[in-house]
Amino acid sequence: MSHIFEALQRAEEERSGGIAKQPVESVADILQAADLLQATGSEPADSDSESAAPAVPGAAVEHEIQNFANARVLTPAPPERARLVCLTDQGSLGAEKFRVLGLRLRHMRERRNLKRIVVTSTIPSEGKTLISANLALNQARSKILKTVLIDGDLRRPTLAGVFGFHRDLPGLSECLRGERQLTDAVCKLSNSGLWFLPAGRTPENPIELMQTGRLRELLEMLETFFDWIIIDTPPVLPLADTPLWTKLSDGALMVIREGVSEKKALTRALEAMEPSSVLGLVVNSCSRSELKYYYSRYGESVKKDADFEGTAPS
Repeated sequence: MSHIFEALQRAEEERSGGIAKQPVESVADILQAADLLQATGSEPADSDSESAAPAVPGAAVEHEIQNFANARVLTPAPPERARLVCLTDQGSLGAEKFRVLGLRLRHMRERRNLKRIVVTSTIPSEGKTLISANLALNQARSKILKTVLIDGDLRRPTLAGVFGFHRDLPGLSECLRGERQLTDAVCKLSNSGLWFLPAGRTPENPIELMQTGRLRELLEMLETFFDWIIIDTPPVLPLADTPLWTKLSDGALMVIREGVSEKKALTRALEAMEPSSVLGLVVNSCSRSELKYYYSRYGESVKKDADFEGTAPS
């Protein structure tokens, strides 16, 4: 934790001209996950909670659930800048870092109920969409547990573009307005095992649409079929969307980017969230080079991957 705040402090000094800026490391160090706060007040999950689905409330919902398995299939064609290493380069060091993050979440799941995970940031341009997309792709590699990725940023949706789809795909906003059934909006991404719910058409008032009560119902319906629900949300500051999402989730990952995030902004963002809801901190573009040095000894191809510059969409 001290390293994280030292890095943020150093970034602030660099912006003010106090220290010469160090080069940003990359997909080689695309994730440095650190425990931020100890979760409190949560009940331990049952030992078989990952495989057991909750009771289905009625025949209509049961019909919806069966239809998820028959969702339309789309083939991702991500642009190079998307950096979807868990889809396009699973043998890379960057993808390995996401496997480490996924493993930590599975370990947390042994101690607490953990299905709905919000991925957010303090401000734009910290890489939350990169993290949520790759994390979901990694979780979807399981042959047993099903994963759905939700674009919960109804103001500036970007996930459809990250996967190479048209941004006007119908999705969450149409479901919230009652214009689409959930099973008509959720699609399955070929060659990945991942389901995806786009944001849909941008509404005039996202908060008002999200507060109708329909959002909770949709998440409960998804939870009857999916084991992991990864939600990419807007930044915490200065919007009210993410605290609302957090109340409907089991925990949140906060993404910061070294050289971009500020200590004051991170403090304010954490103060706006329930402490027990924060699962941890993900440091994007971290400049720590210990792992880069370790992996570089195993061959030139790995070293090239470690030198890859990991810029990310917000």
